[in-house]
Amino acid sequence: MTTEGPWEMLKHYNIAAVMTDSPAKENLQFLSDVIITTADHSFIRFHGRNTKRHYWYNYLYSEQELRPWVNKVKQIKEQTKTLRIYFNNHYGGKVNAMQFKEMNGISLSPEELAVKL
Repeated sequence: MTTEGPWEMLKHYNIAAVMTDSPAKENLQFLSDVIITTADHSFIRFHGRNTKRHYWYNYLYSEQELRPWVNKVKQIKEQTKTLRIYFNNHYGGKVNAMQFKEMNGISLSPEELAVKL
């Protein structure tokens, strides 16, 4: 009997490995350095990079911080059917979500936007 590694086990059960962007001090960089798709769907979580109190919930990304993710998103979309991207849980997260959509060439009409939000 062989023992599967974590990535192989996730692939076997079609469970998505979640890629993250989070504060460097959390030491989660390995989750975002390498593109790993383990299912027919993928998730990216943008937690923010604050190092202050409540840093995971109140952060506005700069375009420079988001730019490297544009290419990663293209790579992930080639490897999976569905990609879901979540920005931090702060009410201001929708600003970065809209900015990132534009950076990836995705636009919505005002009617579509009202339904999606």
